[in-house]
Amino acid sequence: MVKISEIAYTRPDKDQIISKLDSFRQRFDNAKNVEEFYSVHEEFKEFFQQTNSNIELAFIRFTQDTRDEFYAAEKDIMDEIGPELNAASAEVFKCYLHSPFRSELEKRFPHVVFVNLQMSVDANDPRLIPYRVEENKLTTQYSKLMSGIVIEFNGERLPMSGISKYFTVNDRQLRKGAYTAWGQAIEDHKDELDDIFDRLVKVRTQMGKVLGFDGFSKLGYLQMQRNCYTKEDIAKFRANVLKYLVPLAGKIREKVGRDLGLGKQYFYDDSIYTAVEPKPIGTPEQMFAAASDMYNQMSPETGKLFDMMVECECFDVMSREGKEGGGYCEGLAAYKLPFIFSNWNGSAGDVDVLTHEFGHALEFYKSFFIDSEFLSSVSMETAEVHSMSMEFLAYPWMDKFFGNRTPEYKFTHLSSAVTFIPYGTIIDCFQQTCYDHPDMTPAERNALYDKLEKQFLPYMSTEGLPAFEDGRRWQRQAHIFHNPFYYIDYCLAQFTALQFLALSQQDYSATFDKYIQFLNYGGTKTFTELLDACGLMSPFEEESFRLVVDSCEKILGL
Repeated sequence: MVKISEIAYTRPDKDQIISKLDSFRQRFDNAKNVEEFYSVHEEFKEFFQQTNSNIELAFIRFTQDTRDEFYAAEKDIMDEIGPELNAASAEVFKCYLHSPFRSELEKRFPHVVFVNLQMSVDANDPRLIPYRVEENKLTTQYSKLMSGIVIEFNGERLPMSGISKYFTVNDRQLRKGAYTAWGQAIEDHKDELDDIFDRLVKVRTQMGKVLGFDGFSKLGYLQMQRNCYTKEDIAKFRANVLKYLVPLAGKIREKVGRDLGLGKQYFYDDSIYTAVEPKPIGTPEQMFAAASDMYNQMSPETGKLFDMMVECECFDVMSREGKEGGGYCEGLAAYKLPFIFSNWNGSAGDVDVLTHEFGHALEFYKSFFIDSEFLSSVSMETAEVHSMSMEFLAYPWMDKFFGNRTPEYKFTHLSSAVTFIPYGTIIDCFQQTCYDHPDMTPAERNALYDKLEKQFLPYMSTEGLPAFEDGRRWQRQAHIFHNPFYYIDYCLAQFTALQFLALSQQDYSATFDKYIQFLNYGGTKTFTELLDACGLMSPFEEESFRLVVDSCEKILGL
C-alpha cells in the first residue's frame, strides 16, 4: 500500500486541466445514448478524483509546515487557479443537469445529487472568479499569520495551538496566565485580524451582489449545501438553544463551581470540569496502540481501516512550530486514503480529536466507494454527525486512554459537548449578523460578539483578559475566516450526536448499527432525510430539545 509521504505531487497545469474538462463537457454533450454518457462519466470520475487528490496533497503538505517555501508557493498557486478550476468543473456538472438522458440518470443517481449539483453550479459562477482569488489570498494570509505566532510561556515557546494544553490544568493561576498570554497574542495582532476579516466581508458581500443577491448570505448557504433547511429553521434552533441548552450549561457550570470552589467563573475556568484534569496516559505510540485495540474491538471494519491508515502514514498529530493549528480529515479519493491532521498537546483533547477525525475518516472511506459521491458529497452537518457521534461511541474503551480517570474524562467530555452548542450558536449568529450588516465597523463587530457571549454564556466573565474583554475571542476561530456559515453545522451535529449517546446507553450494539447505517447513506440523502431514515429526531423541533436535555441531565447526574 502507498504511504502518503511517498505520493508524488505534481503542480497542476491550469490550462491543461481546463482543456481536459472542456473535452469532457463536449463528450457529455455529444453522447448518443445513456450508455455512452455513463462511459464518459467513469473517465470523468477518475480524472476528477486524481486531480483533486493532487490538489489536496498540496494543501496537506502546506498545513504540515506553513514555512515550507515550496508548498507555500503551491498554496499561493492554488489560491490563484482554484476558482477557475471550480468554475470549469461546474460547466461539466451542468451536463448532468441538462442531459437529454436526465430521466435515466435519475434512476442511477439519487435526487439530492441533482439538487446539490445545481447549488454547486450556482455557487461557482465564472463571474465570481476574481473575487474568489482575492478571498483565497485573504484566508491564506490569516493562516500564515496565526500559524506564525509563537507564545513564550512558562519557559516554553508554543504555537497558538500548543498553549491550549494549559487551558485544562488544575492550577487556576497557570490557566489564567495561559489565557492571558493567548489573548495578548490576539491583541498584538488585532489590527491585522480586523483588516483581514473586514476585507473578507466586503469581498464576499460583493460576490453575493454579483449573483443578484442582497448580500453574501444566500451565496454562503449555497456554498454550504444547505439543501433541506432555511435561515428561519436555524433561527428557531438558536432560540431553543437559548431556552433549553443555556440553562443546562448553567447547571453544569454551577455544579463545577460548587465541586471546585471556584466562586465567580472566568473564561479561564471554561474548560475545567473536575478537580483532577483527566489526561491521557502513555506515549503517543502507546495511544495509537490503544486506539488500534479499540477500533479492532469496535468492529472488523473500523479496526481494518485504522490499522491501514497507520501503515500508510495517514496521521500527523503532533503540534510543532510552523504547523497550522487545529485539526481536520481530508480524503485522497484517488488512493482510497483518508488523512488525519491534528495538534496533540498532552490534554484530553488529543483523544477527542483522534476519535472525532476517525469518524470523518470512516465516512470518507465508505464514500470512496459510492458512485455519486464525487458529484455530491455529504453536507457538512451530516459529516460532523459522523465525527461527533464517534467520540461518544468510543466511550466503552476510554479506560485504555484514561485509566482510573475515565469517569472524570466522560463527565468533562459530555459537559463540554453540551456547553459547546451555545458557543457554536454564538459563532453562527455572529457570522449571520456580520453578513446581514456588512458595513459594520470592526469595533461594532467586537461589540456584537461580546453581547452574544453575555447572552449565551452568562456564567462566564471576561474581566481582566486581553482580547476576551474586547470581544475578540472570535478571531481565533478559523472557520469564521475560512468557511463562512460552517459553524452551525457543528451545533446541529453535536445535538444529533447526543441522541446517539442517549441511545447507546440503552443498547450499544443496536446504536452502533444505526450509526453505520447513517454513514452508509453517504451523500445520497439530505440531512433531514437521513434523520428520518435512521429514526432520529430533528434539531429544528422543540420536542427534541426536551428529550436531549432530559437524557444529558440523567447521565451527568444533575
